[in-house]
Amino acid sequence: MQVKVFEAPDMATGLKKVKETFGPDALILSTRTIRRGKLGLMSKPILEITAAIDTAWKPKAPVVPKGNTMETDLRPAADDDLTYENLWKRNGQAGNTAPAAQPAENTGVQDELAEMRGIIQSLSRQVADLQPRQSETHQAYIEPELKGNGENDDQIFKFLRTCDINSAAAGRVARHAQESMGYNGKASPAELEALVKAALARMITTEKVLQRKTVRQQRISLIGPTGVGKTTTIAKLAANYLCRFSGKIGLVTIDTYRIAAVEQLKVYGEIMGLPVEVVLKPEELEQALRKFEDFDLILIDTAGRSPKNRQDLADMAKFLRPRFNIENHLMLSATTREREIRDIIDRFSILPIKTFIFSKVDECERLGVILNTHVHNNTPISFLTNGQRVPEDIISPNPKVVADYIMNDHRIRNNG
Repeated sequence: MQVKVFEAPDMATGLKKVKETFGPDALILSTRTIRRGKLGLMSKPILEITAAIDTAWKPKAPVVPKGNTMETDLRPAADDDLTYENLWKRNGQAGNTAPAAQPAENTGVQDELAEMRGIIQSLSRQVADLQPRQSETHQAYIEPELKGNGENDDQIFKFLRTCDINSAAAGRVARHAQESMGYNGKASPAELEALVKAALARMITTEKVLQRKTVRQQRISLIGPTGVGKTTTIAKLAANYLCRFSGKIGLVTIDTYRIAAVEQLKVYGEIMGLPVEVVLKPEELEQALRKFEDFDLILIDTAGRSPKNRQDLADMAKFLRPRFNIENHLMLSATTREREIRDIIDRFSILPIKTFIFSKVDECERLGVILNTHVHNNTPISFLTNGQRVPEDIISPNPKVVADYIMNDHRIRNNG
């Protein structure tokens, strides 16, 4: 097997490089965003793709001119294009378009390949994460010293630590405040807080999901451990979209482990007048998607899985196959310890994760874990949930709002 690391400014360019080097049968082992330079997180991001190929690749013959025109390949994908890499690429480029039909004899083979490659991708991420974690541990001790020699430098660092921001993340924020925002070591407490908030906002990435009417069908699943509020959040998303844009929404649940979860979603569906499909087997999900093919939005509720149980996660991956073009949003409880959150993210990465949703922010006095998680994974944040009320207690934040929560300036947004 040949293995090579590619660097590119974006996914499309990176996948093009992989295909040019290894051909259409290349296997994507892992992807991650890295930053280089003095500014740390504020430097330009670079996408790093680790790819492999089992055998030497021979390029296809060049296009043969016909008359005065060149032949354009507008034919359906051939069998050798039905790889996990190409499915992933189509998912990224085509957005929310419905997946193209595949020959029946290819479907089972491709699903098995996608599942196996997903497992390999997850293992690769775990290996790749070892070095960043070692570096972060080292930064936790040295970054406070890199900020400067004055007492005011320690004041920034200590201020961030009171918000439960870990040493590595606090060091980066403090350094950015000094190097990129003109902090000269002299500021009143109010000025210092405003400066740190601004630095945090510039380091946080959010993504707007369901904030405009979908042009093509959008399929969204909420995944995550037990007890984080996936079913309630599904109802909030459905109710908010229905109130703002109308449209046709279908609800699907594959959470058959808890009878209460199925009944809860059915009750929400009845209240909002939305159809609910209960899926017991992976093949039934395809039938449900076909039933809702003319709907604007499909929201999929999944069973809570223990990150310690790899078999449960593998079973869930059999439902959420790449060819279904489903966006997987990982729900994390803000009340969970940081080490456990990292383990959850690591294990659930068997599936491609589009964004993080942090729940139960109303139950936390300090929310530094949000920044710590974001810095470590560089995955955008799409929603924060701050209560049980449907549909009120959900926020689609911008970076400034997330910074307010992290700085403990969020009480006015909470209930009570």
